[in-house]
Amino acid sequence: MRSTLIYSISLLLLALSGILFSSAKAIEVSDLHFTELNKQQGLSDTAVLDIVEDNNGYIWLATSNGLNRYSGYEVKQYHPSDVDPYSLPTGYIQNLFLDSKGDLWIGTQAGLAKYQPESDNFKIFNRQNSVIKVDFITGIGESYEGDILFADLKFLYKLSKDTHQIEVVKQIHRDQSFIKVIYDEANRTWLGSNEFGLSLIDKSDESLYSATKVNPWGINLDVRSIHDVKVINGNYWLATNEGIYVMSASGKILQHLKDEFTSESNEALNTLSIFEKEDDIWVGTQAGLFIFSEAAITDIDSNFNPQTLFLAHDNQELTGLPTATIMNLVADRLGGVWVTTIKSGAFRFHPEYATTRYKSVFNSPNAAEDDYSAIWGFAEDKNQDIFVVAQQRGLGKLDSSSGEVEFFETLSKLPKSITYWDLEIDPYEKIWLASSNGIYVLDKANNTLKITNHFFEGVFIDFFYRDDDEIWVWVDTKGPHKLTFDPKSNQVLVEKIDVKIDYSLLVPIFKDSNNRLWLRSESGVSIYSLTEKRQVYSLEQSNGFDSQVYRVFEANDTYWLTTRSKGIIGVNKNTWEITQRQSRQENSGQIISSIGVGDRIWYADTAGVHQIHLPDLTELITIPNSELNFNSLGESSIFVSSDSSIYFGGMTGYNVVNRNHLKTVKSLSKTLTPEVSELKIFGVSNNKSNIVQREYGTEKSYFSSAQNINYKDSIYLEHNESRFSISFNLLNAVYPQHVVYRYRLLGFDDNWIDNGDDRVAQFNNISFGNYVFEVQAKAPGRLWSDSRNLSVQIARPPWLHTVAIVFYCIVAFAIFAFIVRQYQIRKANQLAIKESEERLKLTLWSSGDELWDWDVYRGQVYRANTWGTLDFPQDDIRTTGAYDANIHPNDVNRVKTALRDHLEGNSDLYELAYRAKTFKNQWIWILDRGKVVERDHNAQPVRMTGTLKNIHHLKEAEEQLNLFKRSIENISEGVFITNTQFKFISVNNAYCGYTGETRDQALASYMHFHLYPDAFTEEIKKTLKAKGNWSGEVESVRVNGERYEMELNIDAVHDDDGKISHFVGVFSDITSRKSTEKELLKLANTDPLTELPNRSFFQASHQNLVRKGAQHTLLCLDMDNFKKINDSLGHQTGDILIKQIAKRLQRITGKSATCYRLGGDEFSVLMEDNADIHTVTHYAQNLLDTLSRPFIINKQEFVLGASIGIAFFPDDGTSPQEMLKNADTAMYFAKNNGGNSYQFFSGEMNQNAVRQLQIENLIRQGIKDDLFTVYYQPKVDIASGKLVSMEALVRFEHPQKGIVSPGQFIPLAEQTGQIIEIGEQVLRKACADTKRWVNQGLFSGRVAVNISAKQFELPDLDDRINKILSDIGLSPLHLECEITEGTLMESPENGLQMMTRLRERGIHLALDDFGTGYSSLAYLKRFPLNTLKIDKAFIDDIAKSNVDRHMAAAIINIAHNLGLKVVAEGVEEEAQLDILRRYDCEMLQGFLYSRPLNAERFEKLLTENQKLHTLLGHSSF
Repeated sequence: MRSTLIYSISLLLLALSGILFSSAKAIEVSDLHFTELNKQQGLSDTAVLDIVEDNNGYIWLATSNGLNRYSGYEVKQYHPSDVDPYSLPTGYIQNLFLDSKGDLWIGTQAGLAKYQPESDNFKIFNRQNSVIKVDFITGIGESYEGDILFADLKFLYKLSKDTHQIEVVKQIHRDQSFIKVIYDEANRTWLGSNEFGLSLIDKSDESLYSATKVNPWGINLDVRSIHDVKVINGNYWLATNEGIYVMSASGKILQHLKDEFTSESNEALNTLSIFEKEDDIWVGTQAGLFIFSEAAITDIDSNFNPQTLFLAHDNQELTGLPTATIMNLVADRLGGVWVTTIKSGAFRFHPEYATTRYKSVFNSPNAAEDDYSAIWGFAEDKNQDIFVVAQQRGLGKLDSSSGEVEFFETLSKLPKSITYWDLEIDPYEKIWLASSNGIYVLDKANNTLKITNHFFEGVFIDFFYRDDDEIWVWVDTKGPHKLTFDPKSNQVLVEKIDVKIDYSLLVPIFKDSNNRLWLRSESGVSIYSLTEKRQVYSLEQSNGFDSQVYRVFEANDTYWLTTRSKGIIGVNKNTWEITQRQSRQENSGQIISSIGVGDRIWYADTAGVHQIHLPDLTELITIPNSELNFNSLGESSIFVSSDSSIYFGGMTGYNVVNRNHLKTVKSLSKTLTPEVSELKIFGVSNNKSNIVQREYGTEKSYFSSAQNINYKDSIYLEHNESRFSISFNLLNAVYPQHVVYRYRLLGFDDNWIDNGDDRVAQFNNISFGNYVFEVQAKAPGRLWSDSRNLSVQIARPPWLHTVAIVFYCIVAFAIFAFIVRQYQIRKANQLAIKESEERLKLTLWSSGDELWDWDVYRGQVYRANTWGTLDFPQDDIRTTGAYDANIHPNDVNRVKTALRDHLEGNSDLYELAYRAKTFKNQWIWILDRGKVVERDHNAQPVRMTGTLKNIHHLKEAEEQLNLFKRSIENISEGVFITNTQFKFISVNNAYCGYTGETRDQALASYMHFHLYPDAFTEEIKKTLKAKGNWSGEVESVRVNGERYEMELNIDAVHDDDGKISHFVGVFSDITSRKSTEKELLKLANTDPLTELPNRSFFQASHQNLVRKGAQHTLLCLDMDNFKKINDSLGHQTGDILIKQIAKRLQRITGKSATCYRLGGDEFSVLMEDNADIHTVTHYAQNLLDTLSRPFIINKQEFVLGASIGIAFFPDDGTSPQEMLKNADTAMYFAKNNGGNSYQFFSGEMNQNAVRQLQIENLIRQGIKDDLFTVYYQPKVDIASGKLVSMEALVRFEHPQKGIVSPGQFIPLAEQTGQIIEIGEQVLRKACADTKRWVNQGLFSGRVAVNISAKQFELPDLDDRINKILSDIGLSPLHLECEITEGTLMESPENGLQMMTRLRERGIHLALDDFGTGYSSLAYLKRFPLNTLKIDKAFIDDIAKSNVDRHMAAAIINIAHNLGLKVVAEGVEEEAQLDILRRYDCEMLQGFLYSRPLNAERFEKLLTENQKLHTLLGHSSF
């Protein structure tokens, strides 16, 4: 919302509008706006040489590439054709002329053409059919008597209006030239040439005179070219190559207009066309368009100096007209002017185009499309300068000539974040700006702007209402305020209005003549008396105000309120009742701004700009968005200037409604009558020609499928042409896209049908008779036009003509007589017919067929003898789809296609089998048959009948037979059928493939087995005849001689009498299978690597021995250390080694035993003889000796041992499984005893194995139930006696089994890999306890945790330990990992890498059990150790044995030399302690100090140790 709707000054100006807006005002560039017609709109060429408008309103344009007809919607092009004699003779159209009768004449390079509107073609006049000398027609005119005058390059011709004969009038010039101007008067004819100037013919004696010589009229004009002659205000205006000459009727040259053109361009001197436009004269030149203001009403003399307007290139953006060569100017019936150019096409001017002007405004000089400046307010000062306020740029001023906005830099010093929303200039020339930072007041004295005041800083102000010198605003949370400038004190007075109305928003929008302030709220309007200082009335939803009010306009007895969505509402000034409401179109959207001007209200909404007349609320003017350049108009951004121009601000700039268009008449004028253009007939085929000749009365007319009816008042249609459409349009409308239409066909439907902007009316199946088609158009801001009527007669069908009716009467009489004659015969036959019908019904009922009868027009299907199991098939053609689809999805398209083909007459009968769904949702096959039995006069189907037959059982049987046939043909087995004489009568593809015979060869032969004696074949035949079947495996030979084996089955086939009628044989080629069976048998029982019998063969052989109960001995053998060789040297070397082992075993076993390979490096030997234990022992030892000898592979020796377990049958087992298990157990005992030995099975071994299994299960349960606990054994500093470290030891306390010895579960856990989980549990618990004791201040040393060999092999051991430390929060400095010497020496290099990573994390490392393994001082030197632990074996006898004492001393000395600390394990005596102290051993660990303790007891030990050392004066340890 912005400024007030009421301006008292505006009322006075509008009252004098007749003076202010008189036609005496000179035309301005801003009043001119042209639209373009070029190739993009369908024009055949942009070189437009001439233009005319015919009597209907079509615009005809002559181009260098054909003739064009423009309707305002589309362009129709006319071009020459070699096959059509009625086409244009050439594409180059020189000129056009519309004579007084409305006939169109076309001058071309190949003759004169006359347009024939009835047939939409041309009649040609040329040298071949007339006296024309040269076919190049240069000019066309009309004689004073109405004959057609035209010229070629030399001669002038006349075409008689009566006889249509051409005669030569006169030769004009000796040499060729363009005679462009032919202007005939009562006594003379003016002729203008481009080479020889002006010539005149005296019609009294047909004498020819040149204007350069003496002539009867005293005309003296010496110019080279005459392009146009017009009589204006009694004077002759001549367009020449030297400008404009104005000549009086007496032949005197009144004025030579030359400087007006040469001041712009020398090319402009060549004037080409003259046009009188109201009071002005428009001149087309080679340089562009000139306008002489008021020259048409001015007396011309030598002092005549017209005000000239030249549409130069600078104003092309504003006018839309380029500075091109203007060939011609012509007016149209709607007051527009058409301008043709030589290169840019045609342009149209219409006063309504200049109703609005649009000017874009940008935030920066770059003028980028994404940097538009939104305009929110306008104001005008006393100098009539227009100021604007832009959201980002602030205050600017409009340039009155160019429309550009020049922004002031005064506000540029303010913060960039401030936005500006409204503008007012009070009577004291103070500029008021509403902004997001309050109100700024500026003074523009001395042509400079200066901010003088700033109010309501920080408050968002977006709207002013000004009443004379009062500025009214709404201030958020503070209410309405009035601001006025006091010139006496030169101060701005601010007054808060305490309205005491309970609304959160009260915006001042109007002050009426009773000194009452109108305040807008969210729900209505409150009227507050400034005199009485109270609210006097409220307009709310209860009063009928259900839309927000934007503006108020005060009239004599009515307040006119513009609302957001309900349009304009009239309120009685006395009763406050609503007296009038505007009716708006539904799609117009919300009103965003409005203003009152006289008895008009202008408002803008989403559809455009509208002018509403008061008090009848009639919409006089509508300006669509397309004319606003689709500028999104701003809320309340509207302003009326002192010259009554209306300004609208928008998001991309502003629009101005031209002041000359505010003098709208009070009543609307009618729209011009539209024209019908084309008739299309549908559904009629014509085999003779696409052109049909019809006779209607005495007139003959020719129509094609798309018939031109522009010039028709009536049309005649045959009875079968009842489906047609009629096209229409409002020719050459100002805004064609906004014209709406309505039509009706009187006699068919008298109601108007609103068609919107669609220009086609369609009619279907109109019955015969006489009708009148009416169409009306409505242009924006105008009333409905008069009707364009077209009589439509649809002929009776032949069968309803008078002769036909008489014939029908005769036939009816004959039929009646015949009926009477036949009555008794019919009576006699009725009984027979009835009996026949009964028989027919029974026959149909017994057949099960359902009858159907389809009425196509009604869309109904009648059924008889229905099954009651399914609906009628829903094919969406015979049925409407009211029921669910019941045709199978795979069949429905076939049904529709077949049915449509028959309906269209492409098939004689409709017959199709498909699947349909029953009421029980079962698919059944039905046969649907039918035929169209009746068609209408257009060959369209009317009635169709048929039957439905259930063929489901037949279809199932057919599918079953087809399935059997396909199965037999495609089966992989060979199949043949013979007769009872065993002659082949049928074979399948597989038979031919197996035998190599063709089908013909097979069917010519008998069954015979050629590789067997004839007796064999005869025996099989006898068996078949006796028993009915034979099967077996036989060998045969193919045609190519190749032998093959087959498995054959032959069975007899019996007929209905039980006798054998045929034999069926089925066989398959089993040659490959037989070969495979032999190969598989070998592979199944033999190890492929060693070629020894495999495990499967062993199990079968052993099972056989046990089943027979034969005594035997089983030896299970496993190679020692084979895995290391296999892993280190690869599987290829391992396989070679296994082969050599197998060969040695085969040599030893011989015939007395059998050796098997069970897998990997495991072998077994079965000794089947009753060997005693001595023989077995000798044999086992022999095996060990043989296998212990070195194996040589690739010149490298390998020494292996073997472990053998021995079990006897039945002493050590009664089943193969038990024997193998016990032998394995004995073998593992031998391996655990060091390997390279044999072991007989005993019961104790089994008990140990069971015990190990039990312990393994206990370990698994312990891990799951967290039964492993940690005990701690302290490490004591020998020198100080302080507890400085501790070792975490794992204990397994089972709730039922009690304590499980570490010696039992740790080795087993190492074997099973469970030691990893145990180790992680111990580490986590040890770290948690240590963390707790460190936090309590009881402990500051390290906890030592043993790392098993399995754990040390983990590649991510360091990450696992680090994660546990991170989870617990324990520093790595408190952790020490103990690693045994044997663990490190298994893989020293990998161990070195892991130890390095652990040391890098800050973890201490200790070498446990030093001296018990394969110690390597070289590796010991490289290992990043911190501590070395001496094994208890060296400490036990240190006090008794010199050897042990010296060894301990040597170890300690080596450790110290390597920089390692030493811990002695297992110290239990004081003597041992004394020796270790003497050797400078740092720490001890053993029972001498403490046994391992659980966490609770160890915590007490720590506490006591702390107290003890505190008493001794030690504060920390």
